[in-house]
Amino acid sequence: MRRLPSFPALLHVPAVVALVASALVGAVLVSAPADPARADGPARIASGWLPYWMTTPASPQGVTSAVQNADLFVDVSPFWYSAVKKGDSVGVVINPNFTNGAANIAWAMGQLKAAGLTVLPAIADGSGKGQMAKSLADPAKRTAHVQEIVNLVTSNGYDGIDLDYETFAFSDGSSSWGATQPNWTAFVTELGAALDAQGKLLSVTIPPPCSTSGACGDRTGYWVYNMAAIAPAVDRIRIMAYDYHVHGIGPIAPMPWVRSIVAYSASVMDPAKLQIGVPTYGRAWTRKQGSSFMLEGTCPSSSTSAYKSLTGMTSVTDANIPGALASAGVTPDRIQWSDKDQENWVTYDKKLEWTDASGARQTCVAKRIMWWVGPQAVLARTQLVGEFGLSAAAFWTVGGEDPAQWPLLRSYAQSLAPASTDVTAAAPPSVVFGSPLQVTATVASAGAPLAGVPAVLQFKPSPGKGRYTDIASAAVGPDGAVAFEVAPQQGGFWRVYVPAQDARTQGESAPVTVQVLSLVTATPKSARVPRDGSVVVRAWARPAVAGQQVVLQLLKGKRWKTVSAATVNGRGRARLVADTPNDKGRYTYRVVAVERGGIQANTSTEIPIRVTR
Repeated sequence: MRRLPSFPALLHVPAVVALVASALVGAVLVSAPADPARADGPARIASGWLPYWMTTPASPQGVTSAVQNADLFVDVSPFWYSAVKKGDSVGVVINPNFTNGAANIAWAMGQLKAAGLTVLPAIADGSGKGQMAKSLADPAKRTAHVQEIVNLVTSNGYDGIDLDYETFAFSDGSSSWGATQPNWTAFVTELGAALDAQGKLLSVTIPPPCSTSGACGDRTGYWVYNMAAIAPAVDRIRIMAYDYHVHGIGPIAPMPWVRSIVAYSASVMDPAKLQIGVPTYGRAWTRKQGSSFMLEGTCPSSSTSAYKSLTGMTSVTDANIPGALASAGVTPDRIQWSDKDQENWVTYDKKLEWTDASGARQTCVAKRIMWWVGPQAVLARTQLVGEFGLSAAAFWTVGGEDPAQWPLLRSYAQSLAPASTDVTAAAPPSVVFGSPLQVTATVASAGAPLAGVPAVLQFKPSPGKGRYTDIASAAVGPDGAVAFEVAPQQGGFWRVYVPAQDARTQGESAPVTVQVLSLVTATPKSARVPRDGSVVVRAWARPAVAGQQVVLQLLKGKRWKTVSAATVNGRGRARLVADTPNDKGRYTYRVVAVERGGIQANTSTEIPIRVTR
């Protein structure tokens, strides 16, 4: 099996095979994310690899495809790095064939991260036969390799890394697997822990744990990768379920074989970590009759490159297959579908015009057959995600697919999308400090009340900064309603959050703004004041806000006139003194606490003062 099939149409292939308030609700708080993300779109069912030659401004197919379909992707892995021999160990470098690699990586990362994609660049093992196995057998070198990878991830702002170390399987030989397996397992375990400590992800790409006959087990297929043992240490395991036929003629990834791989793998590891590799390419061969190629006409010598171009196996991306078939004169009605294998195939003639030694023009026709995993076949394999609860379908390649696959996948992803949780909250626009605030909400899903689920009241003081804090929790009633009563100490934003459950998304209401008004009390030193005396009022503004001003106002006609001002002390108290009016009689005063520190202005009750002679 080869991870990187040859795509002539893509010019070249890699040389490396590469508390704000006191809650008055007695329910126990449930754990809720501080700022839960909404999940209203289709289910994320896709992953895959972007060939380095499709991640440049000049050839952006891989980046473009991922960005345009970002809402379907769990993650993406650009093929940017190679583990190469360095002295008697290994080191990670940008793929030597990736011209202007650093600049192109920076450009691609800008595009991918702007689309919100999780990026796990892939490292292919290009160190040569036996070198990686030798390095991993040395604990010091193994640890150094772990640290190098962690540094690569953290210094470049990647979300993690994908290991694509295929040399064990395709170069070292199965006789080495017994010695390699424990060292490989130790390496993956150590790397997984080191990346996890940095909040980063580890994906590991492996060949199938099943033979071509469909037999699966811990000593079948490419058992050196020890899938069940490394699964606890990683975040993803991607299985390359393709290249069933390379040298022989037949389907690329026959469905019974793919299904056996998924069924077995899901039985020995958490399927939610499993990604099934899906090819987005085809292969074409010249058919044989007995041991001879089926050729007609006068053909060049078997030693010539022309003959080899007629008889050799070739690979072509799904994106290029429609054009290639049209060039060969294949009309859509001739394309066949294998119900058993869930793949397309077609036979056609490949004609070569050539000049023989005498200078005469000759024609040779090869009878060709192509098998490929096109849009419908990609969908069939991706549907295993929902059937087995997998993480995703991982496409080789992202950028080489037929664009017609995306509407099919999007429709399927939408069918898997959990039902939305709709939350609407309401509260008064303001409340006086110390008074109870009631926040109510209605919770529904698919148009029906969502009864019995936990709802969490959350708060944050400003719209753009900080995170929501859980304040109280309560169960939603039979009518979908829930209410909270709290005593807020500052103004801010309230919302009601309902966690995801079963086939339902999490939901949160739009924030409701509630202002907290100062609680102002005022007491006159005396309710009767002589004309030659002073009006003295003791004021108390709560909550105490450093530097807050209070003012004493006198009602004159229909307007209030400020007659005194003071700054409260650390307990929110102040003494206000004003001259007594010249005329005797009954007067009305009040105290106003000026807005400060998020506590809004408010007034005391009116204070009657009688001025005597």
